[in-house]
Amino acid sequence: MELKVIECGRTSLDFELALTGHPDRLATAANPGHKELLRHPIYVYVIEHPDGRVLVDTGVSVRFRSEWKNEFYQNAMFYDPGAGGLFPERIASLGLSANDFDHVVITHLHTDHAGNVRMFAPTDARIYVGQDELRGAVSQKGGLIRDDLVTLWGVTSPQGFTRADFASLLPDRAVEVFADFELLDGVWIVTLPGHTWGTIGVAVRLERDGWILIASDAIYLADTYGKRFVPSILNQFPEEWARSAVKVRRLVERYGMTVLPGHDDRVIVPSGDRGHRVEPLRSLYR
Repeated sequence: MELKVIECGRTSLDFELALTGHPDRLATAANPGHKELLRHPIYVYVIEHPDGRVLVDTGVSVRFRSEWKNEFYQNAMFYDPGAGGLFPERIASLGLSANDFDHVVITHLHTDHAGNVRMFAPTDARIYVGQDELRGAVSQKGGLIRDDLVTLWGVTSPQGFTRADFASLLPDRAVEVFADFELLDGVWIVTLPGHTWGTIGVAVRLERDGWILIASDAIYLADTYGKRFVPSILNQFPEEWARSAVKVRRLVERYGMTVLPGHDDRVIVPSGDRGHRVEPLRSLYR
């Protein structure tokens, strides 16, 4: 079995949105602090398994320029696909197309993770999404009934959703995930709600590297995973997110899992006495 990590461009984001109240960045009288703009990567993952090929997430929609109607995206969260092009070009560089995948796992329905789900609707692939995620995103409470509505950005609003990204999953295209389960031998879908209604991750057991957890935005950056977890204002449900973060820590401690954060060039590697270290992602997975 092989795990391929594919970068699909980068978005900009204020550091304090991604890590809110990081102890090293708090403004004090002695240190008034400063603003930092992240240029963080968008990742998709391909798992080559003897029993089927798995895709985790689909990057930003090829139609993002016309479908991102809220000005926030064009300014505060500007997206640059990079020299490798958009998602279809990225997987084409591996000799793959939408029809080459048996399973597609969408960790959550934010625009930078679910943007190209519609490419897989006509295929035979099984498409997995959190049950609470899908129901929350299309409910009236979620505010996404109108096709032209991109929700407002804020603490209490469901941030970052565009209905066009996941309309193809309705009414019955998605396999709804409501609990942890083994998708294939050595490949588990892991429920990690809190960042959104039904965020999920994927755990993969590699022969050389052992267990790898694709944590998606449950662990947004490597710095999220500290002696105490650092929350994010982007987490819709902070209490649920905190429980999921503890679940990640328990998986690391029990199985020695290496954690791949949602938007970082670094990975979290367990070390002795329940500690951890941070290493460059590309030094481990090319």
